[in-house]
Amino acid sequence: MFENFTKLLENSVSAYGFKIQDMAEARRAELASIKAKIRTRPEEVEAWFDEEIHKLKGIDINDILRKARL
Repeated sequence: MFENFTKLLENSVSAYGFKIQDMAEARRAELASIKAKIRTRPEEVEAWFDEEIHKLKGIDINDILRKARL
C-alpha cells in the first residue's frame, strides 16, 4: 500500500511539478512587486492585502476536497 502511495506521489510530482514551479515563481514575483511598493504606494499595497484577505474568506474547504475526490 505504501508503494502504491509512493508511486502515486511520484506520478503527481512528475505530472504537475512544472506547473507548481511556475505557480510558485509567479507568486514570488507578485510578492516582490508588492514589497517594492510598500513605501512608495502604501494604499495600493493595502488594497492588495484586502483583496487577498477577501479571496481567503471565500474559500470553501469542503468544496475543494469534494472536487479533489472526483
